[in-house]
Amino acid sequence: MVLDELIPPRPDGRLPGAGTLGLGAVVEHAAAGTPELGQMLAGGFAALKELARRSSPEGFIALPRAARIEALRELEKADPTLIPTLLTLACVGYYSDKRVLAVLNGDVRPPHPQGYELEADDLSLLDAVRARGSIYRRC
Repeated sequence: MVLDELIPPRPDGRLPGAGTLGLGAVVEHAAAGTPELGQMLAGGFAALKELARRSSPEGFIALPRAARIEALRELEKADPTLIPTLLTLACVGYYSDKRVLAVLNGDVRPPHPQGYELEADDLSLLDAVRARGSIYRRC
């Protein structure tokens, strides 16, 4: 639910929210691989749980959307690094998800080993630099 507030579903329904895609696993994987990150996220989620229970005994999921967003803003004020870190992890998972890339007309393959076609450079742009000559002393 938190991830769906950070990257919500599109109103037209073409793209789901980050939580709906199951990207919590991406966050959990990152937290498992970095103990400091895991501690920060665990502390942040505990604080969010406490904030949400002030408004609803059922917790964050039972809050109306406006209250969920307000709880996340309050959490961000208390710990300015938590939400940007969580958002970064969510974005990494979201924009590498095959379902999202397919909707965005992206290529659903890794960039390597096949690589991507690049346009040829206009090397004439370097003519002024070449005409200037060498500006360093040869050793």
